[in-house]
Amino acid sequence: MLGEFLHGSSANDSWIPMIKALDAVRGPGKNSLYETVFFAGHIRFQYPPTSLLAISLLSSLHLLKIWTLNRLNVVVYLLNAAALAFLAFTLFRRTPREDRKPLADPAVMALLTFAASLLFYPLVKGALLGQVQIWIDFLFTAVVIAWLLNYRGLAGLLIGIACSLKPQLAVLLFWAVLWGEWTFALGILAAFLPIALLSVGLFGLHSHAEYLSVLSFLSRHGEVFYPNNSINGILNWYLSPYDPLQWTAVITPYNPVVFAGTMVMSLVGLAVIILPALKRQGRRAGLEDMAVAAISSVVSAPVAWEHHYGILLPLYLVMLWRMLRGGAGIASVALFVLSWALVANFIAFVFLLHASAFVLVQAYCFFGALLLLGLFLQASLTAREPGRHSRNILPARGSDPRSVG
Repeated sequence: MLGEFLHGSSANDSWIPMIKALDAVRGPGKNSLYETVFFAGHIRFQYPPTSLLAISLLSSLHLLKIWTLNRLNVVVYLLNAAALAFLAFTLFRRTPREDRKPLADPAVMALLTFAASLLFYPLVKGALLGQVQIWIDFLFTAVVIAWLLNYRGLAGLLIGIACSLKPQLAVLLFWAVLWGEWTFALGILAAFLPIALLSVGLFGLHSHAEYLSVLSFLSRHGEVFYPNNSINGILNWYLSPYDPLQWTAVITPYNPVVFAGTMVMSLVGLAVIILPALKRQGRRAGLEDMAVAAISSVVSAPVAWEHHYGILLPLYLVMLWRMLRGGAGIASVALFVLSWALVANFIAFVFLLHASAFVLVQAYCFFGALLLLGLFLQASLTAREPGRHSRNILPARGSDPRSVG
């Protein structure tokens, strides 16, 4: 498995649907992309047309091969590991104002983080599948770094690029408006709108409008296959006639109960994003607030594959730094460790329960992410309680970069 990963595997989870879609927009089906590929062809091309721009460029350079794309994924994977190491070094070289003592050796934390990034299950799964999600993971790590260094416009630009590949982080534009983070919001638009306009020019307006039908269809049906770690997946495991351990090309049938549960979870996710903004009491958004929105965007989605949880790794690092700095209680530490154990690892024995009433334990990434979300939500809300010292991750611009108030 390691050799396959390092030398460029033949996995094509993203690549085949994207190549089929690119062929469609270059052929007679140019103006009916999703009708031809997704609805009639039953090919799981669930990405926006803007995602085709990158592979269209590779195609023009005669580099559009599965092996090449997976080799590119290995490069991006390692770049993400290096970026995470840099994030760890940057975080742990910052010291509290009270004592100026480092929380841990920054170089050691950087090395440990680099190693952890090579073993983090959602990242490994995405790489082995041949998933474009690896690119989004790298972009999101860069977003956290840019935010930490107070380059919020750059952070927004990176989110805009990520949204052109998959829409899962688009909710951060809504979040930015709620918080009045206009530099961040404008950064998202400054990156995404030119990409969208270019995509419309190349692939047609109809295909972009029809993508809304795909999103609506996915929210109504979802996926029963076990890697779908979401409320939709859990409900489908109980109510769908299909075996969740077996991949099938047949679309998961519509079930009104599953759809209702999916919509309720989406509304809960939206409420979790809105609540801290309503209680911010004039304070500017911190990294913990953005983390709440980012995690909510994954756990409340109708389809949240295991590899979608790859964006959590930089957030685990931020929470670890915050807990070490803030003197977290035993309960918080225990929840953090449990969350990490659930998300960072492949837990094979839970599949022995796939035909039992305990089938929901297959969604261990989902439940681990909920625990991390709870920790960040607590941090976000308590930072705004009257009379309490704010534990915002970021220093004010112009303050000593080695200390965080």
